[in-house]
Amino acid sequence: MDNQLRYSSHTRLEDFGEQSQNTLLRSSVLIIGAGGLGSIASIYLTTSGIGQITVVDFDTIDESNLPRQILFKADDLGKNKALITKKRLMEYNSEAIINSIDKKLSEDEMKKLISHVDIVIDATDNLESRLMINKICYNIKKPLIVGAAIRYEGHVLKLNNTKDHNSCLNCLYSSSDENLENCEGNGIMSPVAGMIGSMMANECIKTLIGINNNKENTISIFDLKNNIYQRINIPKNKKCSVCS
Repeated sequence: MDNQLRYSSHTRLEDFGEQSQNTLLRSSVLIIGAGGLGSIASIYLTTSGIGQITVVDFDTIDESNLPRQILFKADDLGKNKALITKKRLMEYNSEAIINSIDKKLSEDEMKKLISHVDIVIDATDNLESRLMINKICYNIKKPLIVGAAIRYEGHVLKLNNTKDHNSCLNCLYSSSDENLENCEGNGIMSPVAGMIGSMMANECIKTLIGINNNKENTISIFDLKNNIYQRINIPKNKKCSVCS
């Protein structure tokens, strides 16, 4: 395959070039959660030339997933999301190394996995997992992209985790926030998941090649019913149990 031709739309970009594309080819990404956000992010990261992608998800595919988790087909019902994601991603880019993990990981297992990648995408749908991933990434200084989508709304958060004075996800939420909503109980417009998943992939790529890495620890909020966008800085919580 002619990589120079394949990724020519990237290398023609200002502040990108062949060096940045080569960085992506040498990079490794961990995607935790292969649902509406993770599946979309995984497609764009694979087709953009990320060299190695590991997908973690112990859930199985059901019919209600199909409108927004577009990697999956009706024939995949009942099968594990991570395994099917690997199969489909290899069809998009056979030169990429795609790994899949189809079980729920302990904190020690997750830490070991995160320590061997360059960046983490959190596309999970529960706060307990998010806070565990956040703590690990902060402690071992791994950049983290967090996404969420519900109804007509989506959030994307980039945490560089490279400096001790950075805030973290635990500054925004804590384990006592038990009643945070999820799309299963409240519904979601399918294209919203697609847009947020794409944004997560975009932030991941920019972080890896060093574009706008000074714009860190801000949450982008999208109201896609009314087409309203805002960005909010996350201040460091002096009482945070993770980063303070």
